[in-house]
Amino acid sequence: MRILFTFLLCISISLFQTVPAFTLTDAQIDGLIGRMTLEEKVGQLFICGIGGRQVGPVPKAHITKRFIGGIILYAKNIQTPEQVAALTTELQKLAETNPRGIPLFIAIDQEGGKVARLKKGATTFPGNMALGAIRSPKLAEKVGDITGVELAILGINLNFAPVLDVNTNPKNPAIGVRSFGDSAQNVSQLGAAYIRGLQRHGVIATAKHFPGHGDTSADSYKKLPLVANKKKRIDAVELVPFRAAINAGVGAIMTAHVHYPELDVKFPATLSHTILNNLLRRELGFEGLIITDDLEMKAIEEQHDIKKATVAAFQAGADILLIPWTLKKQQSAYNAIVQAVKTRNITKSRIDESVRRILKSKNTCGLFDRTFEHIENPNAINSPLSVVGNRDHRDTAQTIATQAITIVKETPGILPLDEEPKKPVLLVSPSRDFSNTFMKAFTDLTHVRTVYIPPKIIIRQYIPQLLSSKPTVIVVGIDNLQHAKMVHELSRTTPVPIVAISTASPYHLIECPNVECAIATYDDNYFSLLAATEVLLGKRQATGKLPVLISR
Repeated sequence: MRILFTFLLCISISLFQTVPAFTLTDAQIDGLIGRMTLEEKVGQLFICGIGGRQVGPVPKAHITKRFIGGIILYAKNIQTPEQVAALTTELQKLAETNPRGIPLFIAIDQEGGKVARLKKGATTFPGNMALGAIRSPKLAEKVGDITGVELAILGINLNFAPVLDVNTNPKNPAIGVRSFGDSAQNVSQLGAAYIRGLQRHGVIATAKHFPGHGDTSADSYKKLPLVANKKKRIDAVELVPFRAAINAGVGAIMTAHVHYPELDVKFPATLSHTILNNLLRRELGFEGLIITDDLEMKAIEEQHDIKKATVAAFQAGADILLIPWTLKKQQSAYNAIVQAVKTRNITKSRIDESVRRILKSKNTCGLFDRTFEHIENPNAINSPLSVVGNRDHRDTAQTIATQAITIVKETPGILPLDEEPKKPVLLVSPSRDFSNTFMKAFTDLTHVRTVYIPPKIIIRQYIPQLLSSKPTVIVVGIDNLQHAKMVHELSRTTPVPIVAISTASPYHLIECPNVECAIATYDDNYFSLLAATEVLLGKRQATGKLPVLISR
């Protein structure tokens, strides 16, 4: 009965969102634009972040004075599904009080894996690289499907996912496991499948980061990355997934704060008319929303103040300007666009073009057909919120985590681990979750010694401590580069067999080539850790395949 209810509820949500009973015609949208003031139009161009978990003075001012088009939610805004549903409802009810009553985009970064804002109570899937290790478009679509169902129930209608960067640079500090892998074909197939699943429920997908952040060696949060690839290579690798996303009907594409000299000698993609208008709009034929990445990142701010960056991004072709953090910068950016129109640096027709695209997108995903009311009895068994994070969804997350586990290197006779007390095991754990999950799986704990290693360590001080118990096998969890280097030093010091488990980037395993066994989980959530432990003990077979090349 529970499964039947969940299925019927998901279908009803899907139909309600995808085929709304009432939508605006193009003529009605044009009429609405004709009645809007300049300030109302400019407001629609912005998605801003807010503080807190309730509707305070800042979001009220954003919505009622600057008429902004959307709000982005971060972990600081999120506590439980019930609280999120109440927050999004209050935000939308506030927007209804404006003269035009235009509903809001409520956005989030719910990629899965390391970038997932919704965690407690919701379904948190392993990240994209775990899906890349499985190579199943069917599962990728199911992840999008479940994510779309849960977001829609919570009142979130714009997801800044999937990441379609082809991660060809092992030293990429910004993308890594957020990517499906280093194969443009694999990224394309899985990304398009995810988009179809997500958008089935009236949640707009956002392919990012155009034209590609996968071959960078710098983090755009800290500095402007440069990709020096030639146009032929860009066409054959970086652009392939975005073409697939456009063919799949993706509703939005997010720009990269990355400099591609081959495409634009002077400007990074976010500020480049050549890249956003000539390439994305004209050459690739994209008609949906172009959204900037966070305009407060150092990649932009180190060369342009927020006013100049905002105007430049809009002039380049962006429809929506993302400014998540600083109220003063949000106010300055809004005023800068208003002033640019008044001084004719931006034409009114250019403003209308983006506002029309924004309103059409809101119309397509059913926002003008919604009535925003609080969910009565959110804890009731038949409440829509009971679908969020339910058993069926969690089982799918566990299936993905299990199928993704990849044995990168294996020496015969090491696995599965022997649980007999005569063979002591040393567990070197990077987190409490790692050690707790491992220990729960053992029937006899008398021969297992656990040592916790912090994120930052002095390697040589740890080696004697680790070997003092005279283990017959060492299991080490690796979640950063320093841990990997420690494992390499350990392998040079002792003949004791070492099983290295990368709970983050599989590229970390490059740094410890001499271990007897190497396993990649692609994630450190409970589902992935449990799956890795079951492989260690021989309870499951590892079937994942590396979606990236790792070699020295």
